[in-house]
Amino acid sequence: MSPAHALHAAHAPPTLHKVRARPRRRGWLVVTVVTVVAVLLLGAAGYAALHSRLLAATTVSVSGERHESAHQVLDASGLANAPSMLSVDPGVVTARIERTFPWVASVTVAKHWPHTVTIAVTERTAVAEVPGPHGTTVLVDVSGRRLGPAARGQVLPRLEYAPTPGEPSASATTLANAAVPGLLVAATLPPAFKAQVAVVQVSAAGWVTLHLTTPVSFVLGPASNLGAKYEDVAAVIARTTLHVGDVVDVSVPQAMTVTGP
Repeated sequence: MSPAHALHAAHAPPTLHKVRARPRRRGWLVVTVVTVVAVLLLGAAGYAALHSRLLAATTVSVSGERHESAHQVLDASGLANAPSMLSVDPGVVTARIERTFPWVASVTVAKHWPHTVTIAVTERTAVAEVPGPHGTTVLVDVSGRRLGPAARGQVLPRLEYAPTPGEPSASATTLANAAVPGLLVAATLPPAFKAQVAVVQVSAAGWVTLHLTTPVSFVLGPASNLGAKYEDVAAVIARTTLHVGDVVDVSVPQAMTVTGP
């Protein structure tokens, strides 16, 4: 090679190779696919967790029930099939049980992770009995809620009341408002003479009269100032000789009157 050619070769510019840029669209496609797959996997994992026995309500503890069995409460709660703890709604469970059993006053439902649900039942207290269908008697609580038939040997005063014209009548589950004074008295009778009260009677005017097993009657009047009136009743029973058919008016505390039959 001649010196001229060698000089030319030494100073020849380097060869350039043109590189094409990859389309950016392919990168966005990859990101989209990965995102969709991740969402699907998370959804599948969530579904699996929701229905997995790993988070199932396999233990349900029931307490406070007396007129219903624990199995009946469990069936009414909707938890008998061990649903996922994530799907257990305490409010829904409470409503189901309270709606099913007339004796249930309130329910407290709590979740204890990972597998336990506790159901604490508070029952109503019967205060009197009222006529039921077909000549039967039905127990009621202080709110007038019909609870069901009395247990064998259970003795409570009979509630009699006169419906007030123009007021709503009794429903299938609750007594009429006219019974309220008698219910209040029946619920607060003191042990001193509670067992001697056979009938709690409410007049159309809302006055309450106690008919004892003796038989002697005590007119309490309105269902107010009951503590003082009960003291008068107890004092009369303990210290006064009464005769069959006597009516003792204690509607004005410490100013009682006694009338014969």
